[in-house]
Amino acid sequence: MWTEIFLIPFVILIVIFFLFWIVHEGTRWQKHRFLGGFARFIQHSPARGFFTFFFLFILLIPACILFMTGIWMDALASPLGPQRVDVVNVMLILFLVLAFTFPVMYSSLGTWRNARRAEAEMKVRPTGM
Repeated sequence: MWTEIFLIPFVILIVIFFLFWIVHEGTRWQKHRFLGGFARFIQHSPARGFFTFFFLFILLIPACILFMTGIWMDALASPLGPQRVDVVNVMLILFLVLAFTFPVMYSSLGTWRNARRAEAEMKVRPTGM
């Protein structure tokens, strides 16, 4: 029972992360019927893209822990007790999810950093000379 309850926020965060990941590049998504709002939000600036992915990554960590807690609570309440295979499989899935989301978040940090560097360089060295 607790596994299913704690699975809801985890799945919602994963779906939102994937929606933002799909539309974070490419202007053609801005006119899409369903994904246009996500695309316009995340493509507004590189900083907004990074902070969106960073916030979702940070929220995924407690969601993973909550999901694992639900599995343990259900396993401890069952007459068989905790099964090691279930816990190991879920831990593997959760580590893979976090391992996928971290590079996306870190690459958006690089994009934001390069945009800030280019902006600062344009202020120092004016064009047209």
